Formats: sequence, structure tokens, C-alpha cells
Amino acid sequence: MASGGLRLIVQVHQDEVPDFGIFVDPPNPIIPGFNPDPSITRAGDDYFLVTSSFEFFPGVPVYHSKDLIKWDLIGHALNRPSQLNMRGTAPSGDIISPPDNTTRMPRSFYVHSKDPFDDASWSDPIYVDLPGFDPDIFVSNGTAHLTVTNGATQINPDAGYFSIFHTTLDLSTGNSLTDYDIFHISSLPQGTPRLAEGSHLYQRNGFFYLLTAEAGTEVQHRSMIKRARTLQGPWEENPNNPILFNGRNMSNPVLSTGHADLVSTLQGKWWIVFLATRPQNPRNSIGVAQLGRETFLAPVEWVDDWPVVNGGVVITEEMQGLYDLQKPKVWRDEFRGGKLKDKAYYTPRTPYKVFHDFKARPAWLRLKGNAYTLADRETPAVLMRKQTEYEVVFSTELDFQPTDKKHEAGVTVFLSIHFHNTVAVMLHPETGKRCVVVRTRTGEDAAVKTGYYDIPEKGTVKLMIKAGRGGYELGFAAGGQKVRYVASVENKWLQTALKGWQNFVGTHFGVYATGNGWPMRVPADFKYIQTELL
Repeated sequence: MASGGLRLIVQVHQDEVPDFGIFVDPPNPIIPGFNPDPSITRAGDDYFLVTSSFEFFPGVPVYHSKDLIKWDLIGHALNRPSQLNMRGTAPSGDIISPPDNTTRMPRSFYVHSKDPFDDASWSDPIYVDLPGFDPDIFVSNGTAHLTVTNGATQINPDAGYFSIFHTTLDLSTGNSLTDYDIFHISSLPQGTPRLAEGSHLYQRNGFFYLLTAEAGTEVQHRSMIKRARTLQGPWEENPNNPILFNGRNMSNPVLSTGHADLVSTLQGKWWIVFLATRPQNPRNSIGVAQLGRETFLAPVEWVDDWPVVNGGVVITEEMQGLYDLQKPKVWRDEFRGGKLKDKAYYTPRTPYKVFHDFKARPAWLRLKGNAYTLADRETPAVLMRKQTEYEVVFSTELDFQPTDKKHEAGVTVFLSIHFHNTVAVMLHPETGKRCVVVRTRTGEDAAVKTGYYDIPEKGTVKLMIKAGRGGYELGFAAGGQKVRYVASVENKWLQTALKGWQNFVGTHFGVYATGNGWPMRVPADFKYIQTELL
């Protein structure tokens, strides 16, 4: 995504802080929940940051900050089907790869905007010629340089699994102006995954710098840097590489640090943003980070024209010099004004058409269930939000009167088409009476366990999912009764993949409606969507 030429619109937001108190959180991660691969730029005193979105729509969330700590989601760079038309994309498939693309590298593209606060201002894609992923554009002396990640072993047998390739671009067309060349080969020793990706170029104090993410995105993940007086080299490896690496001690509560980007302030101070994970239960490499890869921040100092991250010590959630954030303990969307409260709602893949409505029943969210389910490689009628805290209750109140045994509406904690859990309202498959159905998916084959629970034939039903550091509980309340939690699932089944598949995303909460293979004309009405920190 091109980052230059931004026309700025400054907005000052006053957060709504409910009367029921606030929650004080350490500053890291600065953008919690599934927000990997951060890329950052500054225009004046405004910072803009984007992260990867994989198979979720809209794609490439755009965040804005004035101080690098408090970030607001202002929109998405890919927010219409002409930019991002994902049909059947596989779990953890990305925005530039076709479904199950295992034979060719994707062809990257970029979009641009003069007003990143306006979703409609983002251009349609401009495709580049050089195949690869993790594209980066760096402009120096009027020349645009593109770097991408691709396999290079056919050209150089010692290239490792992934290397960095380079070409120059005509930014108006995306056409290459020069032949491609291998720009960087991982210098990691044998025995460590030799993957170089996530490249960024910089220019400072007479040097060009190449920052790369290496060793894969698990606990050995790290950031490496080298420099040269010209982009043609010769390149000098930083003698203190890696500059960012928490994997020397697997008992660290923050791991998988890497895939970074550097930014400087107006005052000349430097910072680095990067992805990392927070394993839980226990808080070390044995634990599970079901929220996925999140965006972190650390200070940078320059010593002998090399960047030193966080004074050379490990990354933690509590960082000196960063203020703690105050968050509402309860966040609630009551669909006031006939719209969703913010832009932080997602669907898996690109929806064919709008399936939600606020006009038919004011102050309620109405979902029109389609034929697709959460297990289909399509877009079911679902609105999801990233899980951003480990200990939280996600809840809603549902008014739903199914007339067919295939009608279903409820809530989900969702990782992929294979691993997701639901608590919903439907008709019992044997008695035909209205009931609550709870489904959990566990095990290497994502085996489904189902339970049915009687509820009154009429009236709303409260549905909730309680998240803890070790797992999730699924419950409901109906007919004036207290909440009953009737099923649970360990967190490891919300951060896994079937054999032969992959997982690069994190958990989402959502509300959904489905006809389980058929259209559903019966409406599913949700009174609110709420998260409450525990």
C-alpha cells in the first residue's frame, strides 16, 4: 500500500466511558487481538498503521494515532468487492492469493488514498509484475523500489526457503522499470528456519537499511537488519543481529517477536512496531495464544548508526516510558442511529450482498440468514469482532422464532471454518420444539459435540460466551432464569488447524443466522452486542 501523499484530516475523539468503571491495561500490545504484520507511516504528527487481514472482509484495517499508544480504527484500505473479491478463500488464505494456491506465488498490488479517514477514497488495486508476498514500496530520489518475498532456491541453491527480491516501479501502472534481482538471502545458520520476509527499506544518515522478518512466525521469529551506502551494495550485516528477538528464553510471556517496521517522530525519536504473541495457560512457549499475533511497540535508539530496540532487553507488556491505557469495562453496541457503532465488524470473505438491516426493527440488528454456515468456505450471514482481551464475556439478546428445523441463529467464537464453537436457537431435530443448541469442535479432526437445551417457545434468549485464559464457556439464559454455562472448550482448539492446513489468524466473536444450506426468510433480531471485561 502506498503511504505517501496523504492529505490529513485531524479528528479528535472523546471516548464514551460508561458509568460502570474503567479497566487499566498495560500499553503493550498497542493494538490487541488479531493484528499481525504491522506497517506504519507518519505524516506530520499523525501516525497511520495497517495490519494483515487474511480471509476477513473488509481487508487491511487502517489505524490512526497521535501518540503511538492510543489507536483508533478509522477504516479499511480494501473495503469493496472491486478491491477484494474473495470467493472460497481457504482459512488463513491472504488477500492476494487465490484459494488453495500452492504452486505459484501471489501477484501483489497496492492502493492509495489522499484521505485515509474516508474508506471511499482508496483506489482500486494497481498490480505489480514481480510475484511474491509481503510487498513494500520505498521511494528514494524519485525512484520507487519494490521488495517482495519469494522462493529463490532455483536461482541460488543456498538461498533458504524465502528470500527478498527487488525491482523498480512505475507507480502509475505498477510496471517494472528494471529486471528483478535477489536483494537479500537469509544469513541464519542451518538448523534455524531460513526464511526472510516482511522487508522494509529506509534511508538515514547516509545509509540505506533493509529490515527483514526471519525464521518464520513461531517462537524463533526475529527481526534482522543490514545497511549499505547505496542500494546496489555492498551490504553490511548488523553485528548485533537480531535487533528484535524474545526467543532466547522460552519462558518469556511475550514471544514470536518480529515482522517489524520503524518510524520516527517529529522530534526525531525512533520507535518500532512489530507482531508478537502472548501465550496463555501457562504464560510461556507451552501456552496458547488464541488471540493470534498482535501489534506491539518499543523504543529505538541509534548506536554507531545501528538501531538498538528497547535498550537491548526483552519485550514485555509493561514498557517504561509508555502510559497505561484506560478502557471501558463494558463495551456495548445498541445500534443507535440505525447503524453499527464502529468499523470493527468483519465477515469471513467478501459478502455477495448486504444481509443485515436496521430499518425493519429500529434499535435492533436484524440478520437475514443465507444458505451458508460458519463451516462453509463462503460468506454466511455473520458479523464478527476480533477478540482483544483474554478474560471477557461476549453476549447478546436474541429474538428468533424459527419455523423450520434448518433455521438457526446465535453467537460464535470463531477461528476458522474448521474450529469454531456456537450457542444458538433452533428447533430440536426430534421434538420440533424451540431449543438452545450448543456445538463445540475439538480434537485433531475438529470433531463436533452437540447438546440441546429446552427453552420457552416464546421470548428473547440471552446468549453468551465467557472467555478465560485457558478456554471458553458457552451459556444462555431464557424465561427469566439465571445464566447457565453448559459447555466448555480449551483454548488450544481456538489456535490450531487441521492436518495439512495452516493458521495465521486469531479468534473472533460474532452473531450469525443461517438456513443451513437453504435461504431463511425468518428474521433473527439482536437487541445488542456486548463485551464485558472480567
